[in-house]
Amino acid sequence: MTKKQQKEMADRIKKRRESLGFTQESFCEAIYLSASSYTKIENAFQRPALDTLILIAQHLDLSLDYLVFGDNAPKDIVDVNAIATIMKSADSEKLLYASKFISQIAKVLES
Repeated sequence: MTKKQQKEMADRIKKRRESLGFTQESFCEAIYLSASSYTKIENAFQRPALDTLILIAQHLDLSLDYLVFGDNAPKDIVDVNAIATIMKSADSEKLLYASKFISQIAKVLES
């Protein structure tokens, strides 16, 4: 990552944090990071570790791709038409399997 890319990433982080109404202090608490470490990231003096970058992306509701590279928009809404097309082409056995799989995921998310 070049210094320019790091600065652009830092700018995307700061802009999104501010648009969501987080102060630096409240955001640091949300991502379990010290204020000094976060300030270094937001001012492009330090690159975040991967686990920190993931927490930042999650709390800002941005994809890692957008956060790091800036070439994709923030998380898109699922394309329901694309999913419907895939489901129409699947046989009943595959749809039943998918349904069971989704149910298992839902149970995990509920707990």
